[in-house]
Amino acid sequence: MSAFFQYDLQLLKFINLQLASPMLTRIMLAITDKHNWYPFIAVAVVLLLFAGRKLPYRGNWFVRINPRVFVFGLILCIALTDQAGTFLKHNVKRTRPNRDEAIAQQLDCRLRTGGRRSFPSNHAANSAGLAVFAAIVYPPIAIPAIMFTFLVGFSRVYLAVHYPSDVIAGWLIGSLSGLIVWLILKKKLGRLGITGFANMFRFHQHQVTGSPNENWEEKSWNSFDGYRVKGYLLEGSEKLIVFAHGLGGSFLSRAELAEKLRDLSGVSFLLVPMRGTDGHPCRLATGGTDEVHDILGALSFAKDSGYEPGNIIVYGTSMGGSSAIKACALAGELLPAGIVVHGSYSSFFLAARRRTGRAGSAVLRLFMPGWAVRSLKRFRTVFWLQYWNRGCGVEYIYGDGDRVSPLEEGGLMAKHTCSEVCTVTVLPGQGHPTGRNAAEKDLVIAINNSMNRIWKRNKGDS
Repeated sequence: MSAFFQYDLQLLKFINLQLASPMLTRIMLAITDKHNWYPFIAVAVVLLLFAGRKLPYRGNWFVRINPRVFVFGLILCIALTDQAGTFLKHNVKRTRPNRDEAIAQQLDCRLRTGGRRSFPSNHAANSAGLAVFAAIVYPPIAIPAIMFTFLVGFSRVYLAVHYPSDVIAGWLIGSLSGLIVWLILKKKLGRLGITGFANMFRFHQHQVTGSPNENWEEKSWNSFDGYRVKGYLLEGSEKLIVFAHGLGGSFLSRAELAEKLRDLSGVSFLLVPMRGTDGHPCRLATGGTDEVHDILGALSFAKDSGYEPGNIIVYGTSMGGSSAIKACALAGELLPAGIVVHGSYSSFFLAARRRTGRAGSAVLRLFMPGWAVRSLKRFRTVFWLQYWNRGCGVEYIYGDGDRVSPLEEGGLMAKHTCSEVCTVTVLPGQGHPTGRNAAEKDLVIAINNSMNRIWKRNKGDS
């Protein structure tokens, strides 16, 4: 008998015999029985699927993730740890202490098990895989998850169905499995998914996004259809950038970009909340059709605050850019000097098809409310470019890696733009505009150059 096995057995005896008590035995039997956990797991899964998207954004207790991908990750963890554990059990062929007659006589065996294989503990591996994956995705639950894993593993040793080394090996296998699953799914965890997009048109998205730093001043104004909204102003020169974010985005995603642009060119920057997000009193997004009222309301507020329309540029990303095109076509006396359109689409459902495929686009239409489908079918960006004021410049920015709104979209919209100022800028290696790539150097320079071209042309006219 090896020295390692002797230490392993002595630790097993200590936990099994020296720590024994009737109360602890009842607790350990309850913990080790996986059937007792099924109701809790079922409730947690249901809550995640139905309420997971309402968890706050980064900066609060949780980081918002796709709950369906998270649940899939948990299932994948179980599958991976089970397969790895079963493979080792059949190859190591170590007998459980409670099934080894010579060892069992030295122990208090309180639990009968069907299988004879001991190394590693699948209970420990499964619980560790779930705990590590969940803790990485939701860091605030790391301590409860670790405690859960420890109790499951401890119960297996206490009840003499595993050696301590079996449990430790299971923990290592589970931890590695949880990490691998997270690495595989980490990009997809942050994506809305088809049902997530559809829910933006059905349910209010509870977001707690906080506020920018002390350099920003909170402002409020009315959208053109009467909603009282709250935004933030970063004061600089008499020139102003009005930012309109995309579907599912946040106005705070461009706070860092705004500060870099002010350092570069001295411009002021206004962050505009779009409906359905950022505490906007209108609870549902519309995909760009009614967000026009939010942009026009911001332009009216800017004019009332002393910014001349000729010194204002609207910067819109994705949906925000498409909506800004329609808003400026209807702006009248609020017409800005120009707009910078970043990664915007000519058709919402065409962009959806590029993102999710034909089947995914069909499912999206099925899940969306009828009014939203009908409205977005009619919302064509190029239609509004026909009514464009030639004095309002348009700058298009597209990443050459954008799958949702590829570079061809910029060429299509530039072709239909009735303006003497129209330029398409390509960002090498960039994808669709998101909060993650909002302040990269190439983008800051591209926006700054676009602004300068618009204002230079506007100054020449005057």
